Amino acid sequence: MKLWLALLLVAIALPSCYKDKGHYDLVDYNKIKEIKAPTAGPVTLGDTLRVSPSFTWKYPDRDTTAFEFEWRQEDSVVSRERNLKYPPDLSGYVMIYLYVKEKATGIVTRFAMQVQVVSPYKAGWLFLLNDNGKSALSFVRRDTKKKPDNTVYYEYKYYPDLYTNLFPDEPLGTNPQKLITRAFTDYSRDEVLVLQGSTPVFLNGDDFSKVLSLRNSFPGSSFPNGSHPINFIDGGSVNYVHGSDGNIYWKRNSRSMGGIHDGMFIDVPIYFEGGGAHISELVETAYDKSEIVYLYDDQNRRFIGLYATSGDNSYVGGKMYLRDGSIPPAGWVSLNNQAGYTLKYCGDYSNGSYFINILRNDVTGQYIMQNYRLSMQYTSIEVNEQQQEVFAGNGIVTDNTVYHRVFNSTYLFFGEGSKLYFYDVNTKLITLYHDFGTGRIRKIVSDPVSGELGILLDNGRFSICSLKNDVLGSVNPGQTGILYTVPNVGNVVDLAWKWGSYFEYVLRRYPG
Repeated sequence: MKLWLALLLVAIALPSCYKDKGHYDLVDYNKIKEIKAPTAGPVTLGDTLRVSPSFTWKYPDRDTTAFEFEWRQEDSVVSRERNLKYPPDLSGYVMIYLYVKEKATGIVTRFAMQVQVVSPYKAGWLFLLNDNGKSALSFVRRDTKKKPDNTVYYEYKYYPDLYTNLFPDEPLGTNPQKLITRAFTDYSRDEVLVLQGSTPVFLNGDDFSKVLSLRNSFPGSSFPNGSHPINFIDGGSVNYVHGSDGNIYWKRNSRSMGGIHDGMFIDVPIYFEGGGAHISELVETAYDKSEIVYLYDDQNRRFIGLYATSGDNSYVGGKMYLRDGSIPPAGWVSLNNQAGYTLKYCGDYSNGSYFINILRNDVTGQYIMQNYRLSMQYTSIEVNEQQQEVFAGNGIVTDNTVYHRVFNSTYLFFGEGSKLYFYDVNTKLITLYHDFGTGRIRKIVSDPVSGELGILLDNGRFSICSLKNDVLGSVNPGQTGILYTVPNVGNVVDLAWKWGSYFEYVLRRYPG
């Protein structure tokens, strides 16, 4: 009897449980099936990230307000609105998450997106100033904007006295001399080296905070022979320092990229055969492509090469001497012996392969121009395609003229006094781009794509000039070609283009 009663109770209970379970399954809530959002382009740190996601509901015609929204940057909640409006406070690639909770069921749907947040100082024209003996930095960046009709235009923003404003209680240093902006800690980040006498310092490329003194890369934190650095080359696998004593010091890195703080420099200078050398110039070269660091020895009036590469190679750090691979034209001034001539300019204008020299004849005072191709041949540098001509700028140029051959173009720009000219190597014509009226042109620097030039005058004026064909072909290029001007940046010691990363440098592009 007891067994029969127990079985009866179980039989009654089973349908009840089934109905209860089925009751919950029959509740049909308006669940989210999919969340989408347009891909967010690079966002400048400090600007607002705006994301308006779209939702695919199970029943679009039903009420879709019964949800809670939570946006997170990494693990921090940054908004509880359906559409995100938020200024990210981290640079780099940042993960943004959206959690959508259905109030009735507690079911949470997650959406994730990666956003590139770039520093406002990632890339642009960087100025090193002397403020009563103290080092200072200012900066100009270019932002790409779009009009309602999707027409692209540019806005320029000037950051005066940037370093002091960022770090008022931590002076940068004194005796400013030069900026080095090709120093990369990995493929996507950079550092800036400020050369300032005996206290050169690396700065973080995103926020300009101090990273390390270059002195710490030498034994005993002391520069050899009482010298101080006046130039620096980040060659990936190898780094070079040009000392004020005319010597070159080097170190080999354990990595082919980002090893600028690895190991120590050898405090014994590189010795060059042929009576030694006094290096007066490190030519600005695309050493990542040429594998050559190109030097000028003013003691022997000759060019010398040092091997540099971003890959592991047994030749790294080796000396390379120039030899003619083809017969040069009559009157060619040998790169191994330029006695009787004074070098006024040497520039790389095509991926470390093609170079231009402007030389002054010490007897006649005449300026000549030489073009040639360099190619690395194991332990030597071969010179080919030699060309030479009397420079068409004779009568305009002087020993104070500033030159700049535009990368991958036919134009050589030069500034004499307040006047900016350009020479077309194909037509052999010289055109006046603009007369700034006062001051003397001190430096000419290209942007990454060689579409604009930054022109710095010794009175502190800085102008950005367009290199568009319609501008260069006009009667008065400066009338329409000057895009932006800062009337007085200050007492500028040096001007450099800040690349932002190794990727931007090798691809010759703006970030993003």
